[in-house]
Amino acid sequence: MQITIVILVVASALTYASWRIYKALKGDADPCSDCKLKKNCQKFGQSKEK
Repeated sequence: MQITIVILVVASALTYASWRIYKALKGDADPCSDCKLKKNCQKFGQSKEK
């Protein structure tokens, strides 16, 4: 049982690391794609300070 849990955790960690490396190397056109504040960002001209 413990071995199964360890294998699942290691496989999940490897999958997550692979996904992050892929996203980093892919070079998205939008540098703010994962930003939680994107909607109110001044870069997009939708700041609440207008």
